[in-house]
Amino acid sequence: MDPTHRCPVPGRSIASRLVAGRALILDPAADQLQRLNDVGSFVWARILEGGYDVGRLTDAVVASFEVEPADAEADLVAFLDELAARGYIEWRGPDGSTLPTQKRGAGSGEGDDLP
Repeated sequence: MDPTHRCPVPGRSIASRLVAGRALILDPAADQLQRLNDVGSFVWARILEGGYDVGRLTDAVVASFEVEPADAEADLVAFLDELAARGYIEWRGPDGSTLPTQKRGAGSGEGDDLP
């Protein structure tokens, strides 16, 4: 499958809120609260809306921020991979099927913030 057709969805155990345009993600298992930056919050809002695959997310980032498409895609994929590794998102295929994700342990919290 073309990796740009993967759709990120919030992880089952994650709680999140958008507050004043900033995404706050609570991981109860790790007892951590992550505050995302402007771009991360923009991407998280689209993940919450649903229906965005990597390609569509990339297009949205390029349209909203001053960034080249190749750079936007590379940074977005790295960000989404980190979210997936922490269990903050899961991957779905275009048909809604669950795709495998390699999950690693949550970060320490100190100096380990997401964008």
